[in-house]
Amino acid sequence: MTIDARRVVLVDDHALFRSGLSLLLQQDERITIVAEGESGEQAVILALEHRPDVLLLDVEMAGASAESTLRQIARKAPDVAVIILTMHRDSVLRQELLRAGAAAYFTKDVASHDLIAAILAPSRPQTTTAGGDEPARPNKLLSDREMQVLRMVGQAASNKDISSRLSIAEGTVKRHTTNIYAKLGATSRIDAIRKAARLGLFT
Repeated sequence: MTIDARRVVLVDDHALFRSGLSLLLQQDERITIVAEGESGEQAVILALEHRPDVLLLDVEMAGASAESTLRQIARKAPDVAVIILTMHRDSVLRQELLRAGAAAYFTKDVASHDLIAAILAPSRPQTTTAGGDEPARPNKLLSDREMQVLRMVGQAASNKDISSRLSIAEGTVKRHTTNIYAKLGATSRIDAIRKAARLGLFT
């Protein structure tokens, strides 16, 4: 574990899924799993006990509902970012849980690099002006290479295309996109483009 690794709590009632997810996430040295639970009640207890940076929460578990769990964590441990990880592709449920305080909502077939990017995203991905109306432009938020990759992402280029055009390995492209997501607090390619445009990175 690195000194500034993101501290994560996993809460899911399927032990095998938790175990696999824990192994996957901890392959990234920027992430450490500090605790695991299997119910909404345990999620609240673990959030208060460990004060993690991120808590990954399943929707259908015994006990309290995900919405109730989210509201309790938002009230008692507001600094904990809760990311929903579920099998349900339900837009209504998604909106309800985001309104209840979820930082993000993913289905369990999410690409690992997208989930990791969300976990690593800073709590406040952009700085606002004193009036809070417009985001202040960051000073060199992305490296020159990351900007090259982001522009190609905006052109709908695949990782393979970007790799070929920049003469770099496809794995390097994936690493750049993960870093871009983390720096912008983005959860997808489209989200990254929108946030970069809002920050004035293309001007």
